[in-house]
Amino acid sequence: MENISTGLKWVIGIIVTILIVAAGVSIYLVINNYFIRAQEQTLAQTQMINQAEFNSYDNKVVSGQDVINAAMKYRGRPQFSILIKTGVNLAGFYAENTYATYYGIPVKPGTDPTNTTPTGFVNNESDDHYSVSQMLDQSKTLDNNEDNYNINTLSLFKANVYRDKNDEVRLIVFDQNNINKENED
Repeated sequence: MENISTGLKWVIGIIVTILIVAAGVSIYLVINNYFIRAQEQTLAQTQMINQAEFNSYDNKVVSGQDVINAAMKYRGRPQFSILIKTGVNLAGFYAENTYATYYGIPVKPGTDPTNTTPTGFVNNESDDHYSVSQMLDQSKTLDNNEDNYNINTLSLFKANVYRDKNDEVRLIVFDQNNINKENED
């Protein structure tokens, strides 16, 4: 009788242990799915917040002061550039940045008859680039400022944001000429 009693205690102990382990595993699986979902949502919100800083430039009209502020704010951002086209300098120039990264505007298929594939973001290291202090230096007159890189802080610019295939912002173009065309219409 004593052997049966001891055997039942062992069997009951093993069954209780298996139930506890099974409950632990099932709780882990349920909680793990919640953690994965929370991590995905956090990542998505972080990416949204990181990209939200560019919403104030995306297809908006901004002042010359905003152009200067953007050039100062993003000069230390890697793989990023700012192209500025003034009313006098139609080709434009780049705001100088720490990484010497100067991307051209990507060409989409069909917009350029000689190019049927998009160029993506090509680093134009040979293009003109100027620091913020050079852009604000009003001592340069038209005679000794051949490149016309001065920015009037009161003028208006049309801003366009360009993103790469990963939806990361790589280029902001500030174009004073688009403002003049819109005002004529």
